[in-house]
Amino acid sequence: MLSKNHEKLQKVIEYEFSDPEILITALTHKSCVAEIGTKSYNERMEFLGDSVLSAIVAETLYKVYPREAEGKLSQLKAQIVSAPNLCAWAKKIYLGDYIFLGRGENTREARQREGLLCDVFEAVVGAIYLDGGFENSKKFVLKFLDVQGEIISRDYKSRLQELSQSVYRELPEYKTVRESGPDHSKEFEVVVYVHKRLLGKGTGSSKKEAQQSAAKQAMERWKNINHLPT
Repeated sequence: MLSKNHEKLQKVIEYEFSDPEILITALTHKSCVAEIGTKSYNERMEFLGDSVLSAIVAETLYKVYPREAEGKLSQLKAQIVSAPNLCAWAKKIYLGDYIFLGRGENTREARQREGLLCDVFEAVVGAIYLDGGFENSKKFVLKFLDVQGEIISRDYKSRLQELSQSVYRELPEYKTVRESGPDHSKEFEVVVYVHKRLLGKGTGSSKKEAQQSAAKQAMERWKNINHLPT
């Protein structure tokens, strides 16, 4: 039996479960298993959802980019199913508000943790697949792909690398200059050097996210001045 809060989630994701217990399992973190007296939690469903999500994204890229080579398609898929991106999708539907957590984990900060949101998003994809099949899970995922039309241009790190190699025949250098916060809510600050010049700075809840942010700033500077500082 779903609570009113979780009935609301079904409206948000625009899918109604035939078996509500599947959704409950998808939202249950192992930290609260002993407290609620169940053996079901979402790690297995997350494993399934990860594979379903990859298949959906791979199929979409295969159709949308018929002339791209396998290597480029793999790069795009990795970008789309990356933890920062899935975390952003989870936040769009406020997924953190619906997760069952143990008392020791049940904080607002924990509910916004990148790893947790990424895992639960994949579990929800797996849950929809189990309850309604591939087409329904695909319909759910495509809502996010549709609103992320800029996704292909968001891999600033790869684009900066290509530019740096083409101009200077060397890779950008990333350095983590600050790491703060508790383990469940880390924040990283990263700077990026191109040709030994500081070109960008960024922050994020993971080093990868911070590197993307720094690379984005570097790309914006590159665009504004049309070349890198000498």
